Amino acid sequence: MIDPHHGWNASLKPQIIGFVASFLLLISAYRIVTHHHLTDGLLTLTIVSAAIAQALIQLVFFLHLGLESKPHWNIITFLFTMLVIVLIIGGSLWIMNNMNDNLMVH
Repeated sequence: MIDPHHGWNASLKPQIIGFVASFLLLISAYRIVTHHHLTDGLLTLTIVSAAIAQALIQLVFFLHLGLESKPHWNIITFLFTMLVIVLIIGGSLWIMNNMNDNLMVH
């Protein structure tokens, strides 16, 4: 699948598969939300799951993450970046939630 001389994908098939899968996830999420097929809790879980699947499809099919040869520095760098982002966003939400509980008059 990867051209050893240039380092990129020599075939167009993975991009087409990735595009179709991403498009189907997008349309299904739009349909589920606009036609109220699910309850609130299940709707949130389904949309978050579709978003995670969408991100994984784009990482594998478009950014070719996981397809490189040894060493896997791209994956390690990506996972560390995701850890930092999750810590920053999670910490910010935690701080804002505690400020809301401790400072706001109920």
